[in-house]
Parts: sequence; structure tokens; C-alpha cells
Amino acid sequence: MPRGRLIGPRDCPARLMNKHFTFLLLLCSCGLLLGCWNAEEKAAIAKLKPTKDPVQEEIYAFRLKMRALYNNRRFAELEPVAAEIRQTKPLFGNGSWRIAQFYESFACRREEPESMWQLHDRIHQDWIAQFPASITARIAYADFLREYAWHARGTDFADKVTEEGWRLFGERLESARKALAEARELTEKDSFWWEVALGVARGQQLPKNAYDQLLEEAKAIEPKFWGYDIARASSLLPRWYGEPGDWEAYADQAAARPDGLGAEIYARIVMALSGYYDNVFRETNASWPQVREGLIAMRQKYPRSFELLNHTALLSTLGGDRELAKETFGKLGDSYLPSVWGKPERFVRSRKWAETGVQ
Repeated sequence: MPRGRLIGPRDCPARLMNKHFTFLLLLCSCGLLLGCWNAEEKAAIAKLKPTKDPVQEEIYAFRLKMRALYNNRRFAELEPVAAEIRQTKPLFGNGSWRIAQFYESFACRREEPESMWQLHDRIHQDWIAQFPASITARIAYADFLREYAWHARGTDFADKVTEEGWRLFGERLESARKALAEARELTEKDSFWWEVALGVARGQQLPKNAYDQLLEEAKAIEPKFWGYDIARASSLLPRWYGEPGDWEAYADQAAARPDGLGAEIYARIVMALSGYYDNVFRETNASWPQVREGLIAMRQKYPRSFELLNHTALLSTLGGDRELAKETFGKLGDSYLPSVWGKPERFVRSRKWAETGVQ
């Protein structure tokens, strides 16, 4: 988001406005500007079938069930579910860890009013009161407090955050850190503890060496829990605490871990961060060949994931790999996942390029 004043029509001389208008017409005629499309593309868009991912539907059903127990304060039923998941470490059919989805079931949307956040706070405190020796209750509360801190801060640039916003941000992050410290004293361990801890550490701007030490501890506990690597790579974006090239270098490092996920984790990192760029392969040092290898490996492991199929089509287009793009679009047909593509015209134009080579 630019910090300066936005330029409007009154700021532009007529000659400049005409120049810009001509340029926009050129973009539209060339089919390069989203929102401008011809009759052929309109017809193709009309045939598209927004399709649900069966794996995501399973995840949503699981989360809905957990959320209902939480909303009704049926903590005695949540506790054994978490205990079993910690012991068996199951994954959903897209590689998502069930323990992560368990905790994400309790999330409060940032647009919710303050009264809803306060209600969640009371529910979490009731959970701890009923189960004072529960690691589950404390991790869930720490995760809530971390999000509650960002709710107070907002998403504006630092110089736009109010003094009260900064105060609450700091206080709630510190409360989250204390809840995590209490959970750490308990005998039972939980993989999600480190994911929350990494999020709190980023908010508190933990020094890089201390953050990396926490990360190494997490990876030693659960080397294939890929949420840790997404958290670290995200923290290395230039908008946070990294420099250009840092997160890409970390992706290489994560893929090289002998006990890790190899090319899969590289692809997952790029998938997670690609939304920050128009074309992640042109604007960063991300390697399409490594992403390609990871995507193919994941599709073999998780063949039911419609989301992975869509990501393969999108990223192969961004990577300029017509062969893989054409093959993948052939499997998709007119079905697509809106959460991956955003606007349907992006799907149509990417598919057209895969089939014809024409932008």
C-alpha cells in the first residue's frame, strides 16, 4: 500500500490522461488487462464450473465439528480428540496436518466486532479453568491471543498504527508468550506449539539468531511439519524482516534437509508466498524446476487434492512450462477452484496460453 497521496484525475493533465487511456485500450485489445475480455473469452468464462475440493470439504466438516464443541464449551470432548491426533499425527488428503486444522477451528475472523473477540477470550479462559493441566487449552489460547494482538494492531503500515493499537499488540503478544511458557512446562508436547511460538516471535521481533534457534528446535521435534517452514519463509519477506533473496535461500535450505520433505517443501513455500507477487518466478529467485518437481511429487502423494491440481496449472503457467500446463488444464477441463485463481478470466487466459502459446 503506497504511503503517499493517491493521484486522481484532477492531478493529471489532459495529455497524460489521453496517453494513459490509449495505453489501457492497447492492453485491452491485446487481452493483457484483467477485466477486459473478448466474446470468445466471455463464452469460455460462462462455461466454467466453480468446483469444490473434496479434501477441503472434509477439512471444513472436521473444523465445523470441532468449532461446535468449542462454541458450546464441550471441552471434555475436545481434549481426547487432540490427544489422539497428537499421538497418531494424521494428515488430510492434501498433506495438511490434522493437528493444525484442529487449532484453526477456533479462529475468530479479524473483521468480527470486539464483543466477539471478548467472547472468545472468555471461552478460552473457561477451557483452561476446567482443564488446568491441558496443553491443548493453553496452545489454543496462545494462538487466539496472537491473532487478538493483530486485531488490535491492524494491517496498516507501522506509522499508521495508533498508540493504543501498539499497546494492545504488545500486551497480547506477551500474554500469548506466557501461555506458551505455561504449556511448555507440561509433560505432553504438541507440534502446533512451535508454530504458534514462531508467530509470536515474529510479532515480538525476536532477534534472527534466537528465532532460528526456535525454528531448529521445532524441526528437531517434527522435521516434516511444514507449517514451520512456511512461517520462517514468510518472516523473511522484504515486507517483514528479510532482504530480497532471503526467503528463496531459505526454501533451498529447507529442501536440502536430509530428514525433511525435499522438493515438496520448496513447492509449498512458493505456493504460500506466490500471492505476494504478480509472477513469483519473474520477480524473485524462486526456481520453477524445483517447484515443478515438488508439485509432481505432491500430486502423486495426494491424488484427491483438487487444490494441488489447480496450483499446478497456475504455477506452471507462471513458470512458462506449457507442457505441464497443457497436461494439467486437460485434466481440469472447465472445472476450477476459485480460491486459487481469483477471477475466472485468469483461468481462461492461462488455459488459452497453455493450449495455443498465445498470451
